[in-house]
Amino acid sequence: LILVIDMAPLMSLHRPTLSAKSVPHLPPLGRRVSGVIQPPRMIHQPNHDRTVHRAMGSRRAAVKVRAEATSSTSVVPRVRAQPAEPQGLRVPDEDFSIAKTSFGSIASTLGIGLLTYGFGAYFQFLPGQDVAAVLLIYGFPITLIGFALKYAQLEPVACISYQKAADLRESQATNIQNQLRNDVTRFRYGDEQHLDEALKRIFLVGRPGGISRRQCPRLVGIREEVSGGNYSLVLEFDSPRLEASVWEERLAKIQVFFGPGVAAELTTNGEEKELQADLRLTADGSGEGRGEQLETMVLPPLAPGMPARTVVVEKKEEE
Repeated sequence: LILVIDMAPLMSLHRPTLSAKSVPHLPPLGRRVSGVIQPPRMIHQPNHDRTVHRAMGSRRAAVKVRAEATSSTSVVPRVRAQPAEPQGLRVPDEDFSIAKTSFGSIASTLGIGLLTYGFGAYFQFLPGQDVAAVLLIYGFPITLIGFALKYAQLEPVACISYQKAADLRESQATNIQNQLRNDVTRFRYGDEQHLDEALKRIFLVGRPGGISRRQCPRLVGIREEVSGGNYSLVLEFDSPRLEASVWEERLAKIQVFFGPGVAAELTTNGEEKELQADLRLTADGSGEGRGEQLETMVLPPLAPGMPARTVVVEKKEEE
């Protein structure tokens, strides 16, 4: 009698389960030499080290290039040329003018003060609850006006005056020289830089045959000196994007623009990307440009979109 028994269910019941103890211990990857396990051998190790050194070298080169680029964009200190003749002692600017005061600082300080006291009085931390609403109503617009003026204001440039030049200012300086000194040593609002309109007309900024806006020089300071016994006003410009040849081409036009009665002289210092130009306007002693009392009138444009017109007329005497 032959019995046919299906052994599959029985084998599933006695199937061994794998555990950590039942798994044989595998030797570590590597070679065993005299009981010491050595790490696996690295293939192409010299090439790997060479790659690492190349990567580190390229990183150092990138850092070096970045450092050089940062140093090239830093502000270059201005080197002023020493006057050829003695000028005397420096004279401090003691002339008080309301135009030399920042209206933005005054308005913002006043507005913040009104708002602070108004909130304190409203919440009864300070006396004056009856006027708290008035202080808040006037404090908000005054503060906004002050912040707007601070944003749009243009700081005055530094003016270095010497005693001998200050003594000759009243007797030799032309009207345009005095106007230049007064305009650039006060706060201005809405202008991108000092002498903006003058530079646009001299260098034809944005016009055919002129220069671009990025190439326009920037006025950074003025000096009052004596040159050849005559009063001289020196305009200091930073001109990193404008070549010295362009300055020399416009020198005749500069003299006509700031004349009459002055002689223009140009001195450049530094390299091409660090060019510094000193424009010296010296009174020629002829007396032209002094006796005439002129004033500039701004007329509305002829058509919408056109710039405003400026007309120079004789100043009327007050009766």
